[in-house]
Amino acid sequence: MRFNIPALPPIQPQFIVQVLLTLAASLLTLRLGAGLAAWRVANNLEKPNYTVVRRLPISPPSRGNIEIRKYDSYLIAETTVDETSMRKAGASGFGKCAGYIFGKNEPRTKGIESEKMAMTAPVRSVGNAGEKMAMTSPVRSSGSTNSSGKTKISFVIGSKYSLQNVPKPIDKSVQIKKVKEHYLAATSFSGPPPSDEKISTSREAIVQTLQKEGIRVKDKEETIVYGYHDPVITPNFLRKNEVAVTVDGSSVQ
Repeated sequence: MRFNIPALPPIQPQFIVQVLLTLAASLLTLRLGAGLAAWRVANNLEKPNYTVVRRLPISPPSRGNIEIRKYDSYLIAETTVDETSMRKAGASGFGKCAGYIFGKNEPRTKGIESEKMAMTAPVRSVGNAGEKMAMTSPVRSSGSTNSSGKTKISFVIGSKYSLQNVPKPIDKSVQIKKVKEHYLAATSFSGPPPSDEKISTSREAIVQTLQKEGIRVKDKEETIVYGYHDPVITPNFLRKNEVAVTVDGSSVQ
C-alpha cells in the first residue's frame, strides 16, 4: 500500500529572517535583564565612606569633572601581580582576592569554619604612571603598578571587620592592610575596564587640572583605578570606572 504524502510548502526566506530576529531579540532581552540585575546588586554593595570636598571641571581632552574626596580609613585584601599593565593585572589578581572573600580564609577564633564575606566595591588597582603605559587588549577596583614592574590589586573589606577580627588569608600572596584616611582626586566614566592608554590619559588630565588649582599630588607616580561593576555581565554603558591620584590634603581649599 502506498501513501501519498503531500509535499511541504517551501520555507519562505522571510519566515527564516523573522525567526532569527525573534531569537536575537529574546537573547538581547535576557542579556540586558541579567546585566541590569548585576548592575543593581553592585550599586547596593558597601563602599568606603568619603566626603566630596570640591568638584572641578577636568582639563581637555578628558570630559566631565574631578571630585576631591576625603576618605575614612578602611581595610583591604591585597595581592601583588608581576605585571606592568594595570588591566592585565586586574584580570590576574582578581581571582586571588575574590578567593579570600569567598572562603579561602581562616577565622581568628579557633574552631570556627572559614567565612564567606560580603562583597564590597570597588575593586582597587594601584600602579605607576611615571611613563606612558602600553596599549593592551580588564578590580581598593583597585590595582597598583610600581617601578619594579608590579601591580597591586585589592578588594575593600566590609566595615564590620577590624584588624583584630578580620579572617586571615590562606593564600600567603594575599595580605590584609589598613588604608589610612586620605584625600583623593578622582574622575569617573562608563565603559569596559579601561585600557592602559585611557588610564594614562585620564591621569594626565587630572594632574593638569590639580596644578591649575594649586592642589599638590602626593605621589607623582602612583595611579589608582576603581572598578565598581563586573566586566562580563554588566553592559559597558552601565559600568562605572574611576581613575584617581592621592593628593595633599593641606593643599585642598
